[in-house]
Amino acid sequence: MKEKKNYLARIENIYNKFCQIETLICAVLFVIIIALVFTAALFRKLSIPIQWSIDVSQLAFAWLAFLGADIALRKGSLVGVALFTERLPEKTQLVLKFICYALMLLLISVFIRHGFVLAMRNWNRAFQTLPVSYSFVTMSLPVAAVFMVFSIIHNVVFDLKAFKNKAKKEL
Repeated sequence: MKEKKNYLARIENIYNKFCQIETLICAVLFVIIIALVFTAALFRKLSIPIQWSIDVSQLAFAWLAFLGADIALRKGSLVGVALFTERLPEKTQLVLKFICYALMLLLISVFIRHGFVLAMRNWNRAFQTLPVSYSFVTMSLPVAAVFMVFSIIHNVVFDLKAFKNKAKKEL
């Protein structure tokens, strides 16, 4: 039993480190986008356009958007309709939450399946100003979708633990 708890604690620790790295990557991408757009606008005003800034910003934005969606999913910050569900009994709320997770997993599986295929199809497509394959942009969705699967699993385990702990306290 103790080995199982140590194993789960190690997995949780690795997952938390991964989440910190993902958040740091998003922060860095956000700063890069802001700096590039500001610098490109400033230099354009001086009649010195930076051609590659748009492509780099597009690449950074794609990764920021999808990794940010994973962070929002993990924290429970995605758009929801709490107005209707918050008045329901707690057990019903949990069941609806798990139904939503199941539907998310279904949609995410489609993103993963077709996203990797699309990324491979774009392998020979290049940016206009960068010697980089455009598949690095299209790869952002399926990679983030894989991360979302882990976030959903984490959320399900966390929600079940919280529900069981609350049920034990009520008894």
